[in-house]
Amino acid sequence: MQPWMLWMIVGLVLLIIELSMMSLFLLWIAIGAFAAGIVAVFVPIAWVQWLVFGLASLILLIATRPFAHSVHASVTTPSNVDAVIGGRAMVIETVDPLRNVGRVRIGSDEWRARADETIPTESWVEVIGVAGTTLLVQPFQQEPQDTEESVE
Repeated sequence: MQPWMLWMIVGLVLLIIELSMMSLFLLWIAIGAFAAGIVAVFVPIAWVQWLVFGLASLILLIATRPFAHSVHASVTTPSNVDAVIGGRAMVIETVDPLRNVGRVRIGSDEWRARADETIPTESWVEVIGVAGTTLLVQPFQQEPQDTEESVE
């Protein structure tokens, strides 16, 4: 088998792997293999082919690093349970750490709640964490002005 064929096969295999991983890493190495394959057609010297492969791959990796980083470092928005951390909730059942009871409503959802101190019903709390299906809360210092109760 001719060296240029081997380089093209290596390039195709790397390209197929890249398409399944979407990492924007193997793509540049595959292009380096294709470049080495093209050089192998004209220059049958192995070290020249390896040099072209290495330089092309390295230059493409360095030149496209900011682009690849911007594609993979997208801003994530908290979702699901992470979205409630830092939010305010209304206590609908007294939170008592001694009896291990308490429920809060945040939005339209009800959650079990735990705190370091007893918090009475109809108090506002801030969610500081999540432990399984239980919200960890602490008393909120001032009631929010935009509640439905204060609009009446």
